[in-house]
Amino acid sequence: MAFTDDDLLLSPDKAAQLTKALATIGVADPLQYLCDEATADVARFTTGYVLSAESTRSFIRSLALFRAYSKAGPVPADVQRDYEAALKELEAIAKGERPNLARTPPETGEEPATGNWGSSTQIKGRMDV
Repeated sequence: MAFTDDDLLLSPDKAAQLTKALATIGVADPLQYLCDEATADVARFTTGYVLSAESTRSFIRSLALFRAYSKAGPVPADVQRDYEAALKELEAIAKGERPNLARTPPETGEEPATGNWGSSTQIKGRMDV
């Protein structure tokens, strides 16, 4: 699922205004650039967990809009609130404080080693004669 600047749900006029205001950051498509950064941040926070596409999209939108407005001018209060709520939730997910989220299965399909060999010494050292 690629998040594009169209997913920011901005009117064409507002998107054009933001793009013009972001011209100073020196990239060809500044809104898409900030969307890509927000996508990477959300992926980093949620790696290892299964989230719905809608939740992921909402997190990305909140982070991307905040970045766009913070670089273009004053951040509207609703954008600030959404950003803070999204960041708080993402940090909780990253810390493992959301037990209701399913973990992603291991990629190889194999279970990790469980250490079921016991606690006896496996290799004798010089003190274990």
